[in-house]
This record gives sequence, structure tokens and C-alpha cells, in this order.
Amino acid sequence: MTLKNTFGEYSFVTKLDVTNLEASAEWYKSKLGLVPEEKYDTPSWRQFSFPDIPRFAIGLNLSDSVETGNTVSTFVVNDIVTARQSLTEKGVSVGPITDVGHGVQLSTFKDIDGNLLGIRQNPQS
Repeated sequence: MTLKNTFGEYSFVTKLDVTNLEASAEWYKSKLGLVPEEKYDTPSWRQFSFPDIPRFAIGLNLSDSVETGNTVSTFVVNDIVTARQSLTEKGVSVGPITDVGHGVQLSTFKDIDGNLLGIRQNPQS
């Protein structure tokens, strides 16, 4: 039995609290290139899918406050240097690329509410 059959349309949706839903939605769309899924829009929720990554989404949840530092959503990429450069060109402040061991490279950045996000390149196998 697959997750799709067990739980429905998505295998995984991660929720991030944001303080300004419209501004955050625009940031995720313009800076990260995520695709809005308007059928899920509510006054307190916006959901985005990833081009070419089925059954995975990020949901933005309107909140009075945002507690950061507890969770890191990480985008696994084929080329971390290119991904970091693309984010930097879009005005995102991205940390340095760090080798965290076993050939895994990681770099982090924050959205406009301070939610910590990462890009990661796994070793070539």
C-alpha cells in the first residue's frame, strides 16, 4: 500500500507559520519558484507544490507569531552551488555552503518570517 493510497493526494505537506500570508505567499512563489495551489486557499492558509516533485507541498499557515529555529525544511538539489547562486540572484541572503560530513553539503537561508530553510546536495554515488 502506498502513502498516496493511504492518505490521499499528498504523501507529505509541511506547515510553516507566517505572520503575513499574502507577503509570504508571494515570497515563496517569486523567490523559490513554488507553484500556488489555489484550490486549497483559505483566509489562513496557502499551499504550494514543487514543479516536478509529486505529492509534496508546503503550506503557509497564518499565525499571530512565529517561533523559529525548531524545524528546518530542506530542499535536496543536484547542484548546491547553482541553487545557492539562483537564490542569491533573487535577493535571498543565503549562508555559506558547508560540508557536514560524508560528502553532504548544506546551506541555509530564512524566509521573511525567519523560518529556517536549507538546500542540501548529497554525495554523488
